[in-house]
Amino acid sequence: MGNLLVSLRNAAGAMRVFERGMAVVQGNVTNVSTPGYAKQRQILQSMRFDLEVGLPGGVASGGTLDSRSEFAEAGVRRSLGFLGEAEERAQHLQGLEPVFALDENSGLSRAMNRMFQAFSALAVAPNDSAGRRVALDRAGDLARSFRAVSQGVAEGLRSAERGVVEQVERINGLVGQVVEVNRQFQSDFRAQGDAGLQARMNDLLEQLSEVADFTVLRQEDGTATLYLGGQTLLAIGARQYELKADTSGQQAMVLDAGGLDVAGQVSRGRLHAVVGLRNEVIPAHQAELDGLAAALADRVNTLLGGGVDMSGQPPVQALFRYDAALGAARTLEVNDLAPAELALASPASPGGNAVALELAGLSQEKTAGGVTFSEYFGNIAAALGRQVAGAQETAGTHRQLAAQARQLREDAQKVNLDEEAIALIEFQRSYQASARLVQTLNEMTDTVLNMLR
Repeated sequence: MGNLLVSLRNAAGAMRVFERGMAVVQGNVTNVSTPGYAKQRQILQSMRFDLEVGLPGGVASGGTLDSRSEFAEAGVRRSLGFLGEAEERAQHLQGLEPVFALDENSGLSRAMNRMFQAFSALAVAPNDSAGRRVALDRAGDLARSFRAVSQGVAEGLRSAERGVVEQVERINGLVGQVVEVNRQFQSDFRAQGDAGLQARMNDLLEQLSEVADFTVLRQEDGTATLYLGGQTLLAIGARQYELKADTSGQQAMVLDAGGLDVAGQVSRGRLHAVVGLRNEVIPAHQAELDGLAAALADRVNTLLGGGVDMSGQPPVQALFRYDAALGAARTLEVNDLAPAELALASPASPGGNAVALELAGLSQEKTAGGVTFSEYFGNIAAALGRQVAGAQETAGTHRQLAAQARQLREDAQKVNLDEEAIALIEFQRSYQASARLVQTLNEMTDTVLNMLR
């Protein structure tokens, strides 16, 4: 009789274990589309059977096995960091590319060519008042074109600054959500076994990895401690240390809770891209543009400064003016000259075209870095084009690598509905078999009791 009751208890325990297994399968199916979720598996353990020492055997639950692979998760986060950086860089550079467009019908390249053509016409008729007025107008158009390009570059710089602020705010927001999950882990130790909460945590870490690289340390209580670039503390337990963006100076900075610039600690992600664009890439293009504007303006002013006007007098003021401290391209303007004040003749031949010939030759003169002025601007535009193409190609490569990393992770931990269907059938059949055993044992117990009466 005792053995029957023990067997009945074992069968009932097995039913509870198989019921728990079906609940785990149900949880997997329910969360098949939940971001960051990793499939769970009910572990079954056979209990030792040795009646001589009082071990009746049976089936016990060995807990729930989480299929999450930290190695696979780290691979996905790393890939997303490089992908986010390349996409952010390509996006901002694409917005800057039209500013340096090499268009014969518009833009800076056209303005330079038209000014050189006006000087060429004056080389033929240096004392033509209408031609002189056209040359002044073309010089004014060139100055406006330089200012327009410089304004476009400045807008690109402001866009990068906004990007720095947005990405820092995004980091603070995501870290704040991680801290909220940490609080739930700390408030209830059973939360560590909550697959949905673990999925939420890993989804947040994945989003964060796209913005900046960080180190995550999982504590015994389930909370995540985060370090930006492996150095600056962002979150520990229920406490967050916010970052702050400062774009007011010459260099954009990312300040930690203590006011120190930690931008240099970020080596990948969208934040790394916009900081690099703001502090290095875009200012370099602006410096090249300023150099071209200053070189062209200075060369024209120098040639005109050595000539005489229609009255045989040296020029009172230069054709171009600019403020080097504020940027030559940004401040380039034409002084208010009358057509007769253009000094197109040499002092030795008043009324001649000696200076006009030199001005006409500027279109072919290699003075700007060993190339012509037009070629110099073309090189700036080509360099930007290569940067855009390189960023797009890099983004495409990392998009594929990220897809591969995700596929490897999914192979290890994503819910497969076919597998879940099989597991559900196995648990159902096992539950039914245990239930049948309970029924049989119950009938046998009734029989024994009737025999004893």
